[in-house]
Amino acid sequence: MGVPAELSPHPVWIHTLQHFMRPYWDTVLNGSFVQGAAKAELSVPELRGWMLQMYPFIHAFPKFLAEALIKVEDDYSRSFLIDNIRVEKAHAEHWIWMGQGFGLKREDMLEMADYNQPVLRDVQSLTDWLWYINTKGSLPEAIAATSFAIEGVTGDLARKTLEGFESYRDQPGVDMSNRTSKWMREHARYDDEHPKIALEIIKQYATTERLQKRVILAARRSLQLLDLAFNTAYRAYSSPDSLPEEVRIELRTGDRRKHNQVIPFPDRRVGERRGRGIA
Repeated sequence: MGVPAELSPHPVWIHTLQHFMRPYWDTVLNGSFVQGAAKAELSVPELRGWMLQMYPFIHAFPKFLAEALIKVEDDYSRSFLIDNIRVEKAHAEHWIWMGQGFGLKREDMLEMADYNQPVLRDVQSLTDWLWYINTKGSLPEAIAATSFAIEGVTGDLARKTLEGFESYRDQPGVDMSNRTSKWMREHARYDDEHPKIALEIIKQYATTERLQKRVILAARRSLQLLDLAFNTAYRAYSSPDSLPEEVRIELRTGDRRKHNQVIPFPDRRVGERRGRGIA
């Protein structure tokens, strides 16, 4: 589904939305992950870690759209979301191809999507937010958070990093085939359309000032959490000495869970009845 031949004129509040979002949009595009990928300055383990940690979010993305679809009341928006669900399901497979090209195993990525391996807190927060806003929010909030903010900035990200990403073909352990770069190439090609369609839907449904403010805040939250998720995901696979302490603790905790180690508790017994002291 392409952009309509004639986009409707933007009301003033849409210009306000775009102006308000610009700093947050730029923060993602000028952040350490995007800059490092664009300049091919990230290590292969960092990119591999980013792909692994972000996969549960990519895997769930079509499901976010399916939740928004339930709220639709017109054929245009319904067609957009149905088509996008189909596309994003294919893109989840393309993400696995990208990971395999960098040396990840399909089964490890699927284990991550099933939460049988630990997902970093900031990545989980992004996924939880998109679940929440698409299930509990209004349709324009859901579209703003998902199709306008996330898909929109992803298109700019892919266009900015594609050349640097493909330059990893000469790195040991990387097989930069057409399959490996397909996710990046696909998003660089089409994700300039989705924000435009998203705005058409948002304009149709966000008809009160209160709802328009909520749309702006929802889009902002998505970009803030995406930036945190991207940067935390790759840094968690950098040199251990360069990681913030809280990330090192989180990874150590995940290691313990992965190996089913017992968490030691103090040798104390809690009283069974209210008011009884602790032995």
